[in-house]
Amino acid sequence: MKYKYWFLTMLIFLLLANACTQKKKGDPKKEHSGHNVSQPAMTNMDMITLTSRDEQYANIITDTVRLKTMAEYTTLLGTTSFDERKITVVTSRIRGRLDKLFVRNPQETVVKDQPLYSIYSEELLSYENELLNALQQQQQFTNMKDVMEQLVEAARKRLLLWGLTTEQITQLEKSGEASPLITFYSPVSGTLVELPVSEGQYVETGTPLFRLADLSQLWIEAQMYTSELRWLYEKPVITVEFDAYPNEIFSAVPVFDNPTVEADQKISLVRFLVASRTRQLKPGMMAYVNIKRNEKKTVVILKSSILVGNMISAWVKTGNGLYENRMIELGIQNKKEVEIISGLKEGEIIVTNGAYLLNSALILKKGAGMPGMEGMKM
Repeated sequence: MKYKYWFLTMLIFLLLANACTQKKKGDPKKEHSGHNVSQPAMTNMDMITLTSRDEQYANIITDTVRLKTMAEYTTLLGTTSFDERKITVVTSRIRGRLDKLFVRNPQETVVKDQPLYSIYSEELLSYENELLNALQQQQQFTNMKDVMEQLVEAARKRLLLWGLTTEQITQLEKSGEASPLITFYSPVSGTLVELPVSEGQYVETGTPLFRLADLSQLWIEAQMYTSELRWLYEKPVITVEFDAYPNEIFSAVPVFDNPTVEADQKISLVRFLVASRTRQLKPGMMAYVNIKRNEKKTVVILKSSILVGNMISAWVKTGNGLYENRMIELGIQNKKEVEIISGLKEGEIIVTNGAYLLNSALILKKGAGMPGMEGMKM
C-alpha cells in the first residue's frame, strides 16, 4: 500500500508540473510571431502516459477484451417436496380389523408386491366360502357343467375384486379351507410417507391405510416475481444444486400446473421437476435453482475492469505506456464478467488492476488544467 500512495503522490506531482509547464510556454502564436498559421497543441484530457517503471509501481495488470458465450443467470432458493402426481394412497380393500402392519416406519422403502397388511374380515370369509361351495356343486352337478363353471368363475372374480391375488385364490381352492385372515400386498413401489392407522383398528372399505411416494423424481418449490414467469416459457436451461451434494448438478424442468396467476399478484409459486434416480434427494432439502437464458456470443470483460462513478468507464491501453479512459455501456452479467454493448471491441487491452489509481491521476490531471491553476509555481 505504501508503494501505491508514493506512486500516486509522484504521479500527481508530475502531472501538475506538466500542466504548469504547458501554461508557461504560452501561445505558440506569440512565441513565433513570424508565422501566419498557428499550430494548436494536440492534448487528450482522457489519457494518461506511464513509463514502464510507473506501471510496475502502480501494479498495472491488463487483460484482452474477448468474444465469448454468455447468458443471463437467475438463482432461486427453493425446497424439495413430493411430486403430488407420484403419490399412491393404499386403501382398505374390505371391511374388517387390521391384524398386522408389515410396514410402519416413515421413509421406509416399499417394493411392489411385498406384504403391506393383514386384515381379519368376516365378510371376506363369506366370499371365500362362496367359492368353495361353488366348486363342490360343480363336482356334484356334472350335468350342469356350463352353469356351474359360470358360478365358480363369478366367485373367483369377486375375490379378485376384494384384493386377493390369483395365487391366494389358487391356494384357497387347493386347501379347501377358508380363513377370515388375509394378507394384502403393495400395488406399487415407493417410500412410506404417511401411516394414519394402527394395528387392531377397525376399517371400512376405502379407508386410507398407507401413503406411498415415488422419490425417483421430486418437485422443487420456489418463488418468482410474476413479471419473470415468462422466462420459463423461453426454454431456459435449468440446473439445481444442493449443499448436501456440492459436486453434483441436477437438471430440472418447470412444471406448468400452477393455478391461474392474478394480475395484481407480485410473487408466484413455481415448481420444477428434478430426477433423483438413486433416491438420494429427500423432501425438505434446500435447493438452488439456476435459470440460464438468453445465451449468446458477445464482447465480455472482467468486472474488475469497470469504474463506476458519474459515468461507467474502463481504462484501455492504446499504446506503449498510453492509457485512455473510455465510456462503456454494459449488458448482461454474471459473477465475474459483464457484457459490453458499446465502447470496447474484441482484441483491445484493458486494465483489470490499477484502474482506480489511474482514475485518481486523471481527475487531478484535469484539475491541473482548470482556470486558476496557471499561477502555480512548480
